[in-house]
Amino acid sequence: MEIQSEIFYGYCFPEPDGWHTPPVTLNGAEEVFRYTQLHGKSGLFREVRITDANDFLVVQMIDGKYVWPEEWKSFNGGLI
Repeated sequence: MEIQSEIFYGYCFPEPDGWHTPPVTLNGAEEVFRYTQLHGKSGLFREVRITDANDFLVVQMIDGKYVWPEEWKSFNGGLI
C-alpha cells in the first residue's frame, strides 16, 4: 500500500457508523499512523477512518484495533 506523499483525511466516530468529527488533513503515512494511534487508542472514539482525496477508505480502526488494511493489523499488538 503506497501512501507516502499523498494527502489524507482523518475522521473520528464516537460510535461506529454514527456522526463523525470534521475531517483533519493528514500529509503522508507517518501522520496517518500518528493520528490513528492517538485517536484510535485514546478511548474517546470507537472508530477512526482515514480516506484519500477520492474518499476511498485507506485505514480503519475500530475499538483501538486496525481492521483495514490487512498489513496494519500487525500494529494491533501495541504502540510501535
